[in-house]
Amino acid sequence: MKKWTLIFNSGREVRCFSISEGLIFLIFIFLGLLAGAFSYTIIEGNKKKALVKEYEELKVENKNSLAKIKEVKTDVYYLQENLEKIGWNNTLLLLASELKPVSKSVKQMGVGGFPESKKFYYSEIDSSVKEVERQVNKVQNLISLEGKSLEESREKLDKLKRQLSHTPSIWPTYGWVSSGFGWRIHPITKKREFHTGCDIANLQGTPVVATADGIVTSTKWRNGFGRTVLIDHGYGFLTRYAHLKDIYVRKGQKVKRRQRIGAIGSTGLVTGPHLHYEVRVLGHAVNPSDYLDTFKSTY
Repeated sequence: MKKWTLIFNSGREVRCFSISEGLIFLIFIFLGLLAGAFSYTIIEGNKKKALVKEYEELKVENKNSLAKIKEVKTDVYYLQENLEKIGWNNTLLLLASELKPVSKSVKQMGVGGFPESKKFYYSEIDSSVKEVERQVNKVQNLISLEGKSLEESREKLDKLKRQLSHTPSIWPTYGWVSSGFGWRIHPITKKREFHTGCDIANLQGTPVVATADGIVTSTKWRNGFGRTVLIDHGYGFLTRYAHLKDIYVRKGQKVKRRQRIGAIGSTGLVTGPHLHYEVRVLGHAVNPSDYLDTFKSTY
């Protein structure tokens, strides 16, 4: 095996050392391992410092997240309370609309799952996030159901509103009922006849209004009735206003409830100024008092 000679000259003396190639090889290996260990220690130390720093940052972040989650949970709680109130009001609307309310079992039906826990979540945060997710999903589910129910009730109530607005329901004028609906002795002919409406007496010129929304179908003189207005309200309803002094609408005109259509007069076969008012349903005369507020004598 070859040997290497190392000569050290200090100026006073010369020293020689013989080293074999094997020893030199071992020295290089040792120095390499030492350098590797030193580098590894430095790298791992830096990694540890970075991880400690990240850990501390995550602790602060998680603490802030917990605080925000608590705020969200509080907001969700109040949102649920308000949603329950909305749900109750919606139930009342559905009942008023003659629609079936959303059942409690449907409102409480299951919602979607939750993804796997994230890498740096504490178990407390993980469970809090899952709870908030569950509550939010529940609220979203309820909002969707209540929204659909509200839309159904809105459509139904709009239909009922239109029907009610076209249903005679107010007094057509001020005054007092001088003759009601049914059989009577006619004040002029003295014959027994069926009175198809009611007579509301008052001074000439007293305003007369439409008792519901509709379309004017006639504004002409009729034998016995004098100046007369007929209004078709749809839904099978028709009203007649007779013995008018003046008429303020024309045939084909759309009118609204409480819109003035004429004035009390004494045209036709009468003994004095009054309004003859009729309500007809599907062509048949009905008692107008069924469509009047009996506690009022005005519109």
